[in-house]
Amino acid sequence: MDSSARAYIPLHDDSPKDLFKKATDIYKIIQEKLEEKGSVGTALISDTLTRYLGAVIFGSNYIERAGLNLEETNKICERIFRGEFVDPEKIPEKETHYEKKLIEAIHSKTPASHIIRSRREVVQHALALNFLIDEVVVKDKPLSENLILHTHQILTECIDTAGGIPWTEYSGRYRKVHVHAGNTNFVSPRYVPAKMKELVAEFERDIHKFESTHVLDPFTLAAKYCNDFVMIHPFADGNGRMCRLIMNAILLKYAGIVVCLGEHDESRRQYIDIQKRAGERMEGSGELAALILRKSVARYRTIKQKISGKKQG
Repeated sequence: MDSSARAYIPLHDDSPKDLFKKATDIYKIIQEKLEEKGSVGTALISDTLTRYLGAVIFGSNYIERAGLNLEETNKICERIFRGEFVDPEKIPEKETHYEKKLIEAIHSKTPASHIIRSRREVVQHALALNFLIDEVVVKDKPLSENLILHTHQILTECIDTAGGIPWTEYSGRYRKVHVHAGNTNFVSPRYVPAKMKELVAEFERDIHKFESTHVLDPFTLAAKYCNDFVMIHPFADGNGRMCRLIMNAILLKYAGIVVCLGEHDESRRQYIDIQKRAGERMEGSGELAALILRKSVARYRTIKQKISGKKQG
């Protein structure tokens, strides 16, 4: 890994250069430990990742005020990431809390469909991440428009937009309407296909450059394409979750980790403020890169402790 500190806009008193060095140093230690432990270490890392993906899904949903609580999200995600089939509308016998929410919804006149929708938002999100990881990381496929469209289709299957657009009319399709958020006006729908082609082509150029120079900063790369994607806002709904799916697929492939954003109110507000400033002031992805880097260092530390057999203090 190699860093250009100019690609970061520091948060608080963080020094991107120092944080990047910490990330690189800990990453090297993790690789050494993996070599020492062999298949046992690999299995431990795989299990740690699988368990953490539930938090990633929860945080990304929480940013959008979607999905279920962390406990319920983790239960569903662990099953999905271990290869089990999860029916979004069927309540397993053990999920008494979910069943209780349905009963409460009926008595409080809250539509039961809202509770079922929340469950489906978790299931589809997890399935979309599972698909993207399998394609980009496991099968080593390049990021492509078709891959993005297919991932979005999985993410939004059977979920109509809050504005009432049926999922069959927008899922896995570029938008045909104008969209904005606050003072940020996103790309006109007529230019979305061309902008997406540009985004994918630029990503390919960045990867070719890495393959020829062996120099890559995965944190700025992930931030760049997360930010560029959301500035295009190619879909009628699901753009925020999609940009974070792409971000984590890039991180997992080139840095060996995923990071959780928006997992609590403070984290959610920080992320939203960063994205808002990026859109309104056209400041690029520097702040997001700094946030991803800081969270990556924390994640590396946790993994190092796990693989070293040390308990977190």
